Amino acid sequence: MLDFRKQFQEIIEQSYIPFNIDKTATSDVWSNIYKLVLPNIPEKLFRYRRIDDKGYTIESFKSKTISLCHAGMFPDKYDSYLYIDQDKIHKDLKNALKDALRITLSHITQKSPEIRTEKATKICYYRECGYTDEQIIDKILTDDYVDFCNNIGVAIKKQESRFRNPRNSAKIACFTESVQSKYMWDRYADGYKGFALEYDLRQCIFKYNSLGMNVNLFPVIYTDLRPDVTLDEGNIHTYEYFKQIGDKNWLNFLSSMISVNQLYWYRAYLYKDRKEYEHEHEWRMLYYNLEDENDYVAIPDVGCLKAIYYGPDISQKDKQELHRIAVEKGLKEYDVDLDAGSRRYDLRVTVIK
Repeated sequence: MLDFRKQFQEIIEQSYIPFNIDKTATSDVWSNIYKLVLPNIPEKLFRYRRIDDKGYTIESFKSKTISLCHAGMFPDKYDSYLYIDQDKIHKDLKNALKDALRITLSHITQKSPEIRTEKATKICYYRECGYTDEQIIDKILTDDYVDFCNNIGVAIKKQESRFRNPRNSAKIACFTESVQSKYMWDRYADGYKGFALEYDLRQCIFKYNSLGMNVNLFPVIYTDLRPDVTLDEGNIHTYEYFKQIGDKNWLNFLSSMISVNQLYWYRAYLYKDRKEYEHEHEWRMLYYNLEDENDYVAIPDVGCLKAIYYGPDISQKDKQELHRIAVEKGLKEYDVDLDAGSRRYDLRVTVIK
């Protein structure tokens, strides 16, 4: 599976979907990604659940839904917190501004009718004063854009953690490949007092697509360093700025020079610290619904739920309630216990008949 995850990292990082590309090309890229992913989705993926005081996890199980949340709700502060080189973006944006101003000066020389009057008047005035074109560019940068350039650091600081808030971000549900992980039972199932659900998610993408829902399932990529997304964020930042100042010529020029990769909004959620989390063997369901800015959201499980596993220390009251729901759903049931008859540190799984 590690070999597959490495292959997935390569294809997801090398694939590129410009934001203004036609749907046919977009489909081709997604098709190539899922040609790798689909055959490698395990038959069984598990989700560990704690039993919360308000009963949300039991209600979700009962209502046949999968609950998801944005990355900022996860305890790992580095989850979806990306690395951005502010100095490079500052430098690149200044260069982009200079290039755009050179285009403007050229259009003024050619007496293009599309030049904005106020900009042409200022540049012609500087030329009459004897400034060279490069001097004019430096002066306009200093007079008109110095505040913006100086505030790039503040703007980028906000961008670094923007995938960790509910606005315009994906909602995430986490799954793992084993139901016998002591670490997972302890950390994510309330110290063995919770339960785990077994899903067969191999067909889930097709099922969600048929419902018109933007849901994807990917393996987590474990790395030693945070991904450097300076290029992606720099392109977004520069494009949005030129769009904001409303110069059509500059925007057209930039559109021919830079592009934003649509896959960036998926890759951003898929990297975790190898040292701390590789043993979790995590898969992530990403659900995009840009109209929903809540911390949590629930989507139908589309019939992918297959079984429930009861933790070693689950209370009899909770187990009986879950058992009633499992019987109604026709799910398989299992007990998870310590293997007292062996010297190994294993958990024993026993089917409940």
